Amino acid sequence: MAQDHFSRQGLVPGWMSQVEPEQLPEVYQEIVGVIGLQPTLQLAQVFAGNSVYFPKLDRALIELRNRLIRAEFDGANTRQLARRWGLSSRHVRHILRPARRAEDN
Repeated sequence: MAQDHFSRQGLVPGWMSQVEPEQLPEVYQEIVGVIGLQPTLQLAQVFAGNSVYFPKLDRALIELRNRLIRAEFDGANTRQLARRWGLSSRHVRHILRPARRAEDN
């Protein structure tokens, strides 16, 4: 009974399978262009009524990048790391500098 009303994923009402992307508001059409119609409808159901903010991914993953740089550092490859990661040698040295301990402050 409930499965007739909702799609396989259980998020999108079955009648929405008749929706065409051009019938959706513009912001949804942009999302459809990136991930497709069904995933867009699922996101809309999950986040309905909420404002969703996507931080820039590179900013959100900076600590991961820095860990990878530290792991690749061999003691003498600062310039190579700078080129590989699109950073200045000075910035790479800053990343490689040991973190200050709380008691040092």
